[in-house]
Amino acid sequence: RGDRLEAPFVGRDAELRLLKDLSHTTAREKRIRLVSITGQGGIGKSRLAWELKKYLDGVAETVFWHEGRSPAYGEGITFWALGEMIRARAEISELDDPAATRAKLGTVVARYITDPGDRDRVERALGALLGVAEAPGGGGGELFGAWRLFFERMAEQQLVILLFEDLHWADPGLLDFIDHLLEWSRGLPILIVTLARPELLERRPDWGAGRRNFLALDLEPLDDDAMRQLLAGFVPGLPEAAVRSIVARAEGIPLYAVETIRMLVADGRLEPREDGGYAPVGELGELAVPDTLHALIAARLDGLDPAERSLIQDAAVLGQSFTPAGLGAVSGLEAAVLTARLRVLVRSDLLLEEIDPRSPERGQYHFVQALIREVAYSTLSLRDRRSRHLAAARFFESIGDDELAGALAAHYLAAYQATPAGDEAKALATQARIALKAAADRALALGSPRQAVTFLAQALEVEADDADRAAILERTIRSAIDAALYAPALDLVPELREIRERMGDRSGLAMAILLQGEALDQSRERDKAVALGRELLPQFDDMETDPNVLRLRAGWAGSLMFTRHYEEAQQQADRTLAIAERLGYGDLAVRLLRMKGMIAQFQGRLWEAIALLEGSRRLAEQLGLQPEVDLADSTLSNLLALDDPRATVEVERRIIEQARRTGHRGRETINLGNTAEDIRRTGDWDWVVGELDRAIRDEDRNVTDLFLEHVRAIFQTLRGTLTPEEVESLRVRTEALGDADMDAAIHDLRGMIALTEGRFVDAAREFVIFADGSDLNAPYALPRAGVAAVLGLDAALAKDVLERLGALGTRGRAIETDLSVIRAGVTAIEGDRDAAMAAYRDAWARYGDLGLVYDEALLALVAAATIGSDDADVAGWLGEARSIFERLRAAPLLAMVDDYAAGVWSGRSSRSPGAAAAESTEVASAEAERAT
Repeated sequence: RGDRLEAPFVGRDAELRLLKDLSHTTAREKRIRLVSITGQGGIGKSRLAWELKKYLDGVAETVFWHEGRSPAYGEGITFWALGEMIRARAEISELDDPAATRAKLGTVVARYITDPGDRDRVERALGALLGVAEAPGGGGGELFGAWRLFFERMAEQQLVILLFEDLHWADPGLLDFIDHLLEWSRGLPILIVTLARPELLERRPDWGAGRRNFLALDLEPLDDDAMRQLLAGFVPGLPEAAVRSIVARAEGIPLYAVETIRMLVADGRLEPREDGGYAPVGELGELAVPDTLHALIAARLDGLDPAERSLIQDAAVLGQSFTPAGLGAVSGLEAAVLTARLRVLVRSDLLLEEIDPRSPERGQYHFVQALIREVAYSTLSLRDRRSRHLAAARFFESIGDDELAGALAAHYLAAYQATPAGDEAKALATQARIALKAAADRALALGSPRQAVTFLAQALEVEADDADRAAILERTIRSAIDAALYAPALDLVPELREIRERMGDRSGLAMAILLQGEALDQSRERDKAVALGRELLPQFDDMETDPNVLRLRAGWAGSLMFTRHYEEAQQQADRTLAIAERLGYGDLAVRLLRMKGMIAQFQGRLWEAIALLEGSRRLAEQLGLQPEVDLADSTLSNLLALDDPRATVEVERRIIEQARRTGHRGRETINLGNTAEDIRRTGDWDWVVGELDRAIRDEDRNVTDLFLEHVRAIFQTLRGTLTPEEVESLRVRTEALGDADMDAAIHDLRGMIALTEGRFVDAAREFVIFADGSDLNAPYALPRAGVAAVLGLDAALAKDVLERLGALGTRGRAIETDLSVIRAGVTAIEGDRDAAMAAYRDAWARYGDLGLVYDEALLALVAAATIGSDDADVAGWLGEARSIFERLRAAPLLAMVDDYAAGVWSGRSSRSPGAAAAESTEVASAEAERAT
């Protein structure tokens, strides 16, 4: 960059040393890290990062360095800083046309990504980021996953550093993407460094909080000694009176001292020395320096020639960086005059020119410091701002670059806000709304619904008629729901409903009610969603073919299903599906078929459920609805697990990898939990525990992470490593959530704890409570309850479980084998040992064929409890069980095997399991009654 007055680096040695160490540690440990550097303007954040870059340029190891800045346009240009990083890596100039940009993107992607499928996906996603390609389907998850993969492949070679400057101006999507990287990029050397003012923490109070591998550096003002060193480095021999005056007013802000020196240089009171630095010209005398940094910068700007001062104000409207063409459009100056005045501003150390041939911004100009731009902008009157913003908007509009949609919208909005009410303001309002909606479209295409909400909320501040306002409200609510901003979405619904009613737009009113129901559903207020449908749906009975009414009915059917109103949900789904199919609404038909399959599943009609879900999946595939295909696969895996858990694990693992690739956290969580249930039976415990550890974010305490903690706690219990303190923490946090599904899940954990402690009847009852609280989990929880009841020699309880399972209509080889074990256990408890053993032998063989090693080992305990370890087959099974539990490191169950094998059970009863089994049915029943 062009010549500029360079301040000495003082007072930040410890921080720089820490950044150097973290760079090397990240490379060595191959672990992603976030360093968040915050501090007020002028404190030295950018200088610290620049010193790190200079240091890394000199080390032997290759470092992939990327930097990008969030511009101060309104609420930010969507993913601008990330786009700057990609442009620099691909050596794309902002002057390159779309064809050249795509060619360079293809080259750089091929350099780091060898898999053809991944290469195509990443290239398309990066093209969408830079505005030269359509965004691929799959939404933000697909884009985030592809962008992440680009950096991950680089990190497989060397340390990757991502420096995000001015993050306090970043769009919400960029902040979400940084979170996405931290969440998903594990085991790779990626160092993320962010520079921001404290305002970032006002926008994101939890920024980085509680994350592993997170470091917050809050830069404090320099002490007086450091400020004196800085001044001495600039002006050796600066008179003591001047030093005291500057240090006192600077209050530890380096930029204040730098700006004071710049002012003295501009005034001719300091001159360059041959050996570097500056020297006073004559006596400096008493320095009349403004008290604040803003006032000091304003004084410098006031000292400019009026023509240069006007130009710096024009530049301030454009932002922190700008092209000569853009500045020419705002200022109206001819190229030669513009160039001459820019040179003056560069010599005045207010602007600098990008001359690095590798930079995508080569030929652009930047403010030396963001505060200079802010002060220059603040000196403009409303009238001057209006004309300049309008000129900037016209310029950006002439470029026609989708990537600049946010900037165009910000300039039109600012011009509108600076215009008095009248016809001109109305015309600008129309242009501002169009631009803001286009910016929201781009944000949504790039997977940033939060940013879309920001643009659309700004559009709501612009004057509009009812039709326009209703359309914007509808889009804002939809985007807010997609961004999980449910409370803001619900706050906007009453106005939307009121406008639609006033307009007499009943179809639009149905959509408003649908959005209200969706927001209630997603925020887990499903009872309110059901009540809303009951109250308001009847008014649309005469509009059953209207697409919005159809979708409203489908949404209400879903609310009914999840609140266990199955018959009513079935009726609504059937009625809506018939109309949707007749009218050709394929996406709605797919959704309703899946819903009907889930209703059948919850009601125990599993064959019907599988047929409906497979039909839903096939239709979704034909229509190219990949999210619906994934949802059908996930739901089907639940059902298929009742037949063949081992085969289901392979399907579920593919779904998990797909979810991670595209960044679908919810899908990953659900399927990882389901996979853990199946792998508990198939035996690959080390893999699933490792995946759970990887997926659980310790800094978050939301429902998804808590769900995974519960799943992990099951394995910790089986291995005897879960502490009472951890159990209590889970209980407290679960109850605090107030989520019905999680409240039920705590009983599953309690049941497993009781099982490993030998309190078998207690375990069975906890598993039954879990099943009662979750229809979805009942087919998996009840077999556990039945086995535990048999281990506790409670025939009555086991029979009750069998009756419940029969009512579910469960089907599948795995669950039917479970049923045969429970029936055999009841038979043994009631005294028919021979019949029980025949059934046990058959179940042992079937578990072996299905690869369910955990169930084999548990069957050995069941046989020992009900038959006795003196039987030769049972003794052999116990030996096998010992090997299995030893490999799984299931210490509590391993101890049980040893006790049963020795004929001594040290759990709830000191009696021999064999002796207990030989007791009469009356004694066993009496014990069960006492336990009850």
